[in-house]
Amino acid sequence: MNTLSADLRFALRILRKNAGFTAVAVLTLALGMGANTVIFSIIDGLYFHLAGIADPSHLFAIRTKYEKLGLKSLVLSAPSFKDVLESRQIFSSAAGADEESYNYLAPDGPQRLRVARVTSEWFAAFGVRPQLGRVFTSEEDQPHANQVALLSHSTWAQLFGSDPAVIGRTIQLNHDDYRIVGVMGADFEWPRRAQLWIPMGLAPADFAAGNYFNESFFVAARTRPGVSRAQAEAYLGVLTRRLIDAHPETIYPKDSGWGMFAVPFSEYTSGDLRTPMLILLGAVGFVLLIACSNIGSLLLARASTRSREFALRIALGAKKRDLLRQSLAESLLLTALGAAAGVATAYAGRSILLRITVRDISSRLPVHIDGTVLLFATGLMLLSGLFLGVMPIGEVLGHPQFGILKDEAQSITSSGRRLRIRESLVVSQVALSLVLLVGAGLLLKSLTRMASVETGFDPRGVTTANVQLPENQYDSQKKQAAFYSAVGEGVASLPGVSAVGLGLSLPFTGYDPASSFTIEGRPAATSEPGLHSGLNWVTPGYFGALRIPLQRGRYFTHEDRLDTQPVVIIDENLARQYWPNRDPIGQHLRRDSNSPWATIVGVVGHVTQSELVGDSGRGVCYYPMLQQPLSQAFIVVKSKADTSRLAGAIQAAVATVDPAQPVADFRTMDEYVARSLGPQRIMASLLEVFSALALFLVALGLYGVISYNTAQRTQEIGIRMALGARRREVAGMVIYRGIRLTLVGIFAGAIAAFLLTSLIRSQLYEVTASDPSTFALTCLILLGVALAACYIPAWRASKVDPMRALRHE
Repeated sequence: MNTLSADLRFALRILRKNAGFTAVAVLTLALGMGANTVIFSIIDGLYFHLAGIADPSHLFAIRTKYEKLGLKSLVLSAPSFKDVLESRQIFSSAAGADEESYNYLAPDGPQRLRVARVTSEWFAAFGVRPQLGRVFTSEEDQPHANQVALLSHSTWAQLFGSDPAVIGRTIQLNHDDYRIVGVMGADFEWPRRAQLWIPMGLAPADFAAGNYFNESFFVAARTRPGVSRAQAEAYLGVLTRRLIDAHPETIYPKDSGWGMFAVPFSEYTSGDLRTPMLILLGAVGFVLLIACSNIGSLLLARASTRSREFALRIALGAKKRDLLRQSLAESLLLTALGAAAGVATAYAGRSILLRITVRDISSRLPVHIDGTVLLFATGLMLLSGLFLGVMPIGEVLGHPQFGILKDEAQSITSSGRRLRIRESLVVSQVALSLVLLVGAGLLLKSLTRMASVETGFDPRGVTTANVQLPENQYDSQKKQAAFYSAVGEGVASLPGVSAVGLGLSLPFTGYDPASSFTIEGRPAATSEPGLHSGLNWVTPGYFGALRIPLQRGRYFTHEDRLDTQPVVIIDENLARQYWPNRDPIGQHLRRDSNSPWATIVGVVGHVTQSELVGDSGRGVCYYPMLQQPLSQAFIVVKSKADTSRLAGAIQAAVATVDPAQPVADFRTMDEYVARSLGPQRIMASLLEVFSALALFLVALGLYGVISYNTAQRTQEIGIRMALGARRREVAGMVIYRGIRLTLVGIFAGAIAAFLLTSLIRSQLYEVTASDPSTFALTCLILLGVALAACYIPAWRASKVDPMRALRHE
C-alpha cells in the first residue's frame, strides 16, 4: 500500500510538472469517455434496467398479428387477453390497459390528464408497489365498482403538493367522483407518461367470442421463473391453434394469418430506437479508440524524451517492473482524471442530446447517470489506463539501456521504431474517423431524402389540439355534433385562420384506427382474409386545413349531418385496390352488419399515416363526423398566426362553447412529421458530433506526430537549408509526410467503411451504403483537416535558422 501511495504521489508530481500535456490528455479522455457514458446510459436504460420495472427480463408485451393483411404487431382483444390471463402455468400475472384523456376539474380551471385504464394485475405484472396507499383489488376491477384511482408521483406533486393526506380524497374525472387509494413511485409511469390509473372494469360481454378480433387492449404478462421466451412463444402458438380448431366455422383467423406472440418488454419499448442506439454505441467506441491512440501517441513521445532518465535509473539499480508499475500508476491517475471529467461531460452531453431530439423521442431516451453507468465509466478508465501505461513504457524498455546512454535517443535514426508506432496510431485514427464520417454522411444524405418524401398533405402553418368529451355529459350524438359545429365556427372566426377542421385521427400521431368492411354486391371469397381499410371521422374543413386534394366527386358539406343519407369518402389507394377499372363514386360499403350502407361521394389523395418511409399504403375510409359524432377529436387549424398565441385563442373559443372543457396537446403538424424521423435524426446528429470530435482528435494526433518528427529532424533540415534547399521545399517535405500518413489512413478507412456501413443499410433511404459521392467528400474533408494540422509544423520548419540548427543538440 505504501508503494502504491508513493507511486501515485510521484505520478501526480510528474503530471503537475507537465501541465500542458496533462490538460490535453484529460480533455481528450473526457470527450471519449463522456460520449461513451452517455450512449451506454441509454443502452442500459433501454435494454437492461427499465425504469420502474422489477426484473424486466420476465416481462413481455403480448401482441397479435394478421400476416396476410400485413399487420405485424397489434394490441389484443378482450377474449385473447382472457386466454393469456388464464395461462397460469406460463404467466404468473397478466394485465391489460388502454389510454384515454380525462377532464379533471382543478381549482384553477379544467385540465386534461393522461389516464390509463388497467386491469387489477397491472402493477403485479410490472413488479411494483405504490409509494403511498395501495393498488386496486380484483373487486374494484368490475363494472360500476371501479371509481378508485392511483396517482403518478408527478401528478401527486403538481396537483396536490405531495400531500400524504391525499389518500382517501375524492376527485372529479369527467364529472364522475373517484377516490384516491394510492400514489406510485417516481420511476413508474407505465403506460408511458401515465398521470393516473383507474380500474378498467371489463364486463362479461366484453369477453364474448364475437370480440376475438376486436383488438383494443395493450397486454403485458410476466412469465413464471424458469419460463423462457421460446416457451412463452410456443404456448401462445398453442393458444392460437386451439382457438382456430375450436371454431372451424370461423375461417377468418386462419385465412388472415391471425395469431398471438410475445415480445420482450425491453425490445418492445425500445422499438425504432433499438438499431440506432446500437449503431451509436459502436460509433462512440471508435471515438474512444481514437482518443486512446492519440494519448498513447503523446505518452510514447513523452516516454521517448524520458528514455535517458529510465536508462539511468536502471543503471543505478532500478528494476524494470518498478518503472512499469510507476508508468501504470501515472496512466491510471491520468485516466482517472479523464474519467471524472468524462462523467461531467456526460451530464453536459445528456442535456445536449435531449435538446437535439424531438419532444416525443426525448421522453423515450432513459439517459440516467446511475451506479451502473458509473461502473461502466470506471471499467473504461481501467482498460484505458492499462493500454496507455503498458504501450509507451514497454516500447522504451524494449531498447538496450547501453545504447540510450550513448545518446542513441538523440540520433536521427534511433527513434525510428518509436516514430513508426506513433505514425501507425495516427493512421488508425484517420481510418476510424473516416468510418465515422462516412456513416454520418450516409445518414445525413438519407435523412435529406426522407424529409423530401411527399406526405399527401401540407403540414405548414397547421396547428393541432385535442378535445375529449365526457360521455356522461355529452351522452348523445346530437350534443356531440352541436359541440363540434360550434367549436369549428368559433375557431374559424379567429384572426388569421384560413381553414378549420376536426378529425378523429391525424397523420403521424400514432393513432391509426382500422377496420374490415364490405362492398355491396361483392361478397368476399372464402379464401380471402377480408377487405380492410384505415378509418377516420372528419368534419368538412378537415381536407382543406391539411390541403388533401380532391380527385373525384366532392368533399363533405355541412349537409352531411345526423339523420341524412350516410356517405363516405375514400382515398385513391382504396379506390385503386378495390375498384381498379371502375369509378367508385356511387358505390356502397359498410363496416359491419350493424352499420348502414354508406354511399361513396368522393375520392381524395392518399395521406402517409405513420412513417415517411415504409408507409403501409393501406387505403382509408373517411366518414363525416357531424353525421357520426364521436367523443374525441383533433382540432386542425390552418393559420399564419404564431402557435403560442393561437393556442390561447383556441382554448378561449372552446371555453365559449363549454367552460369546463379543456384543450390539450397543442402541437404543429411539422412537429408530428419531424417525430417520425426522430431515430434517424438522432443517429445523424450524434454521428455528426462524434465525427467532428474524431476530426479534432485526428488533427491533434497528426499535429503531434509531425511536430515531433520535425523537431527530431531539426539538424537534417538545417543541413538541407545550408546546402540550398528553399523554405517552401522544406515546408512541402513536412506536409508531404503528413499527407502520406493521411492517405494511408484513408485507404485503410475506406476499406473498413465499405465493410462496416452495410450494418446501417436498413437505416438508409434511397442511398446505397457505398455511395461514391459520400466517400469522396469525406476523403476530401480528411485531407483538408490533415493539411490544416500540418501547416503549423511546416511553417515552423521553413523558419529554421540553418546555423542554429547545425548547433542543435
